[in-house]
Amino acid sequence: MKTTTEPKNTNETIHNPEEEMALLKAVAEGDRDRFKDLHERFVGIVYSTVYKVLNDSEDTQDVVQEVFTAIWKKAGMYEPKKGKPMTWITTMARNRAIDRLRSKQRRYKLSEDFKTEREVLSSGSKVDSASKVERKDRHDLLRSAVMELSGAQRKAIQLAYFSGLTQAEIAEQLGEPLGTVKARIRRGIIRLRTVVPKRL
Repeated sequence: MKTTTEPKNTNETIHNPEEEMALLKAVAEGDRDRFKDLHERFVGIVYSTVYKVLNDSEDTQDVVQEVFTAIWKKAGMYEPKKGKPMTWITTMARNRAIDRLRSKQRRYKLSEDFKTEREVLSSGSKVDSASKVERKDRHDLLRSAVMELSGAQRKAIQLAYFSGLTQAEIAEQLGEPLGTVKARIRRGIIRLRTVVPKRL
């Protein structure tokens, strides 16, 4: 469900649990107009909740969009006995923001691993033979793991971490949507982080 994600002043909204339960019920039944009402009511607090975790406006916008898409799909799963709508929605927002943060940290670590391997193998610095062998083995292991990814995932990972392209540049080069490229890289990284530790 497409929504805008511009932050609003959360102090302008007075939250009424009964009204918000009714909104969620209507959304669960596919009422798009009521979804817009719910979005307008909660976008400010969702943005604020996510931004406090990520401290990055672009990532925050992406996650806020994900949160409202999830609300549109999962409104029927809301259970009043487990808390107010605001609690349910802000908890969802916080969890997705934490997931995004952890994903970024994992990508950064993997990127640093690739970067280190490239620098070591291309440098003329003197290191002992054991270190060279160990680093080369790790490099070969990463390369081998990458080759086991699906063709689409492997291509995206190679362009991102071996060619140094941004996700937007990869999307342009492959002629595919940015969201598709992001998903492939994310799934590829998850796969690598599953396979590589087992071989170390």
